[in-house]
Amino acid sequence: MQLAAMVPQSVKRAVRRRAEEEGTTVRSVLLRALKHAGIAEVDETEIADRRIAAGAERSGLWKATRNR
Repeated sequence: MQLAAMVPQSVKRAVRRRAEEEGTTVRSVLLRALKHAGIAEVDETEIADRRIAAGAERSGLWKATRNR
């Protein structure tokens, strides 16, 4: 599901900067913030950076380790 919101450019830059500093995604930063604020119950597996898993799946590594 996709969620869109209009925010000030300064907020957008701050969230992107935080994600870059942490080596993660904007999605992860926002989910963690929503969890911390008590707005939503978010499982840690949802907060995890999915880019690594997607890259491994595309390369075939995911399937190779899954069948073991």
